[in-house]
Amino acid sequence: MKAEVINNLEAALEETLQLLASFTEEEMNKVPFEGSWTAAQVCQHLHLAETDMDKLLLAPSQPVDRQPDERKEYFAGIFLNFEAKFESPDFILPEDRNYTKQELEGPMREVKDKMVAAATAANLDELAPLPPGHPFEGATKLEMVYFTTYHAMRHNRQIRNIKAKL
Repeated sequence: MKAEVINNLEAALEETLQLLASFTEEEMNKVPFEGSWTAAQVCQHLHLAETDMDKLLLAPSQPVDRQPDERKEYFAGIFLNFEAKFESPDFILPEDRNYTKQELEGPMREVKDKMVAAATAANLDELAPLPPGHPFEGATKLEMVYFTTYHAMRHNRQIRNIKAKL
């Protein structure tokens, strides 16, 4: 189970990088339709959401007294429901500006590598040490890996849709 979820995480994050590489800098900063983010903004949003997730996975924590993947379907139901629309929390809201590939690709690859290494090394059966009041408070580290995977998959779909509109 652990190897499969880590492979899925790595594949989803690698797909983000491949999608980003498929755009020219002009294309990735073009708004495809009113009210949409650009592909660059979607990538920046993913970067902001994934930054320091490795630290969360590697932080000391405590075991849980339930199945560590109990909320897997909950996260899938949220992030893989492509009919639902969400507002991004402010702290992972991308700036409305033009980005360069260089400023996105390197940091995205670094976050991907750190996240995969941390997921491989961490005890994913432990509680994720999230602050009180966090929307995912009570989630396990394994469930946070599922969250990251599903969140990336959702936004990869969004990036593909943006590409199709340009």
